[in-house]
Amino acid sequence: MPDKDPDISSDALKCLDTIDKLNPLASFLSEGSLSNVTEYHDTGCMVLNSIISGSMYKGVPGGRIIGFAGPSMTGKTYIINKILANAQKKGIVPVIFDTEAAVDEVSATGVGLDPTKVKYVPVQTVEETRNMTVKLLDSIIDKKQQGKFIISIDSLGNLCSQKELDDVEKNKTAADMGTRAKGLKSMMRTLTFKAAEANTTIIFSNHTYDDPAALFPTLVKNQSGGKGPVYLASVLVQLAKRDEKHDKSNEDDQVIASANRYSGCTLRALTVKNRFIPPFLECEMYLNFKTGLDKYSGLREVAIGQGVVIQTGSTYQLPDGTKLGYYKNWKDDKELWAKTILPGIEGKLKEVYKYS
Repeated sequence: MPDKDPDISSDALKCLDTIDKLNPLASFLSEGSLSNVTEYHDTGCMVLNSIISGSMYKGVPGGRIIGFAGPSMTGKTYIINKILANAQKKGIVPVIFDTEAAVDEVSATGVGLDPTKVKYVPVQTVEETRNMTVKLLDSIIDKKQQGKFIISIDSLGNLCSQKELDDVEKNKTAADMGTRAKGLKSMMRTLTFKAAEANTTIIFSNHTYDDPAALFPTLVKNQSGGKGPVYLASVLVQLAKRDEKHDKSNEDDQVIASANRYSGCTLRALTVKNRFIPPFLECEMYLNFKTGLDKYSGLREVAIGQGVVIQTGSTYQLPDGTKLGYYKNWKDDKELWAKTILPGIEGKLKEVYKYS
């Protein structure tokens, strides 16, 4: 082990005072610096929390830019609004910049949001979204309301540039020569530091697509709007889905009466970027069209993967040899999960999901 560093001398501290006079945000990392995350917002799914933050009980970090990207109907808006609802329960005010006219009172109420306490802001262009968000963050900082707001931008993929809008009004057909991508990169650059200073999480959704020039499909998809959202987000989650057919033999499989074919879909989440724990962690979650995102879905697979539960054929047991039997026998055993399985998973995640 390396020797313990000696204390910083008084003369050295006086040198550092020069920086403190120039930048009031300067501090030692152990003194609550701007780069330290002090709060997390629950996603509504424990396994999703774990691949983002390294803990089933955390979620998306406060004061950072977080992205959820994927094709249509992969739960991006649902997950983001669920995060806003969980933050709202802690007294935080959600602000939604909506580019698709996709968020209304009914959909907000459905995920647990109180629509009377959500600020809804319809937007069209990158520039107006950037300017309004910056002014909001500046106001939060000036009025010392850090940590009191959470912002979503849904979605980046539907924002146009002001030039594009002006060209349409003038009947011009000139192609966008990167103006929109440059605008998005400018927006992300501007918001990154201010979000941290205001301790305000900004969550965006974005569209993904395959590169038509690629010989083979890639695991990590391209995003709409260039590389700005990829470079400047602290966490980027890529979503995909698989529709699940309704199993009439399963009494627990709740469906909407008129939806006889599908009960929901399995969402696959992959962290293609993460500044807090190692990236490229993957999980699966079940989104039921009637009851919503299952908070505990995917945990059985994590428990098996981390050795907290051992699968032997079609039955299961604990590492100490305690027989659990078939999954249906213990999946609803709340005491077993609360006292044994969940603490076991959390302990393993703290060891495995961290940078060394």
